[in-house]
Amino acid sequence: MVNQSGKAEKDSESASLKTERDTVKSAKRVLQILEFFAHNRRSASVGEIVGELDFPQSSTSVLLKSLTKLGYLDYDRQRHVYLPTMRVAFLGEWIHDQLFSDNSLSRITEQLHEKTGATVLIGMQNDIYVHYIHLIQEPQPTVPLYIKPGSLRPLHKAALGKVLLSQKTDVDALAIVRRINGEEPDPDQRVNTTALLAELDQIRRQGYAYTESTVRAGNGVVAMELPTPSSQPPMAIGLGASIEVLKANKNEFIDLLDETVRPFRARLSWKGPPKRGA
Repeated sequence: MVNQSGKAEKDSESASLKTERDTVKSAKRVLQILEFFAHNRRSASVGEIVGELDFPQSSTSVLLKSLTKLGYLDYDRQRHVYLPTMRVAFLGEWIHDQLFSDNSLSRITEQLHEKTGATVLIGMQNDIYVHYIHLIQEPQPTVPLYIKPGSLRPLHKAALGKVLLSQKTDVDALAIVRRINGEEPDPDQRVNTTALLAELDQIRRQGYAYTESTVRAGNGVVAMELPTPSSQPPMAIGLGASIEVLKANKNEFIDLLDETVRPFRARLSWKGPPKRGA
């Protein structure tokens, strides 16, 4: 009996050590994948990554899919290649900013927060969701609109998501909405496509989206497009605050957002959103 107990403990310890080794190995491989992209500076297929890093095909595919789901990689379904997103860039940008730069997006969003006192949100499209990849906000206990970094919201509900939908043609936006409706079991919660298309057209004309009580009751967000290179997923930037604060400062917030994104529009020769029905 004693021997059986001792064997069980030894087996349990061995299993624990194996799990720990596998976890360390996976973490190391994630960093090696990111270093691969940093060195090559281009998109790459699973086969290319496996070939250069000498990783197993199956576990590498799982890692890449996980990083994509978390918003750190973007997957091009047509070309079957992966590329790091801005979420990776934000991880260490604060270190670079402290040493060298006053004009990075991270520093600019900090200044926007200082000017407004509002929560600054940057989100990118991740499938049928807007993925909040960078936020500047007060500590959780002191602010009513606290959003956890990495949170996902349905594109059609959040202000940033509606901005992202407005940058698409009606055909492409409807394709996404059909997927959303297809995954919604409650008919009463499905998206009214006619109303949404009208709202997207309004967002295109006015240049921003405005929502109240969609993320949290009593709070709202005003948002507009943050132009990005074609190699990156579409992105948007917004300011969130209580509805009372947002209504009182709406025009000022819109002007500050426009001022923030203007250099990015100029840099990328931004042509504006598509016309309705395009």
